[in-house]
Amino acid sequence: MRIDPRGTKPTLTIAIPTYRRPGLLEETVASVLAQTDLDGVELVIVEDDPGSADADRLLAALPGLRDIAFRYYGNAINAGLFGNWNRSLSLARGEWVTILNDDDLLDPVFVATIRRTLSADPAIDAVACSLRFLDQRAGVGDPTAPLSRAEKLRNLFRFGLSKTRRLRPAQMFFGSLAGSGLGLIVRTEVIRALGGYRAADCPSADYFFMTRLARYHRFVQLRAPLAISRVDTNVSSRPETQLGFLRCQARLQDALLDSGIAPRWWRHIQASTMGIALRHTNRYWNQAFDREDVARTIDATISFRHLRAVRWYRLLIGAV
Repeated sequence: MRIDPRGTKPTLTIAIPTYRRPGLLEETVASVLAQTDLDGVELVIVEDDPGSADADRLLAALPGLRDIAFRYYGNAINAGLFGNWNRSLSLARGEWVTILNDDDLLDPVFVATIRRTLSADPAIDAVACSLRFLDQRAGVGDPTAPLSRAEKLRNLFRFGLSKTRRLRPAQMFFGSLAGSGLGLIVRTEVIRALGGYRAADCPSADYFFMTRLARYHRFVQLRAPLAISRVDTNVSSRPETQLGFLRCQARLQDALLDSGIAPRWWRHIQASTMGIALRHTNRYWNQAFDREDVARTIDATISFRHLRAVRWYRLLIGAV
């Protein structure tokens, strides 16, 4: 189904790949409609459940959709998570594109702020905002809550007094510095040239893609938290997914070291960085993974030695 009242070529495509989340999808779309600047923006929604595509229901719930360039598609077959992301990218008509997960939210000034950033530096190929987190595992949460003192301290090490920072591929050794791809805007021609999101890199295809982006293009991150990532009990919280994230981090670390992008001596702290990642996984996601079991499962060395020193080192080089 296509709905496009303007018919002109947009400058920005906001693409929402979705799968069986009608209630959350309404909240996500409402956050798009609440933007202070929607000039030249198109919204593309791609439903990955062949049996539940229903643009009429969405239009009835959010009549403001009739006032913007809006297209709704239902996949004929289920493409899977990153397959649907790539399907969404293929449908984008804008010069720039961003993927918005169907359970996440945008701050009302997201588009306006990104536009000011791009106007100030035309050489930018991609820009990602910082994130807030709406943790709903134990309640409704508060998307307007101020950043914690710990987060403000991390931002001081990340950005200093600047509003932006350049992301480098070596920094990705320590984790996905720009999050999950939420709040990431990329030139459409660039994301297509890089091959989009690769199924072989699941469940961290977004992490691998942003590392390629940082290697080959000018990729900056904003200090301002302009997107809200919803945390709940879902596929990301499953033990097998969490193990997949750890396996992918170890794999990417090896690739960065083998290619010479990351300093060779970082191999001496690799096991400790994986120890930090494992402890974070256990604490944040309420897992109880055993270090030795995980090391065998993901075929990587994991150590809990020198964690404090490595944490401070990550802070000092801004890789947090």
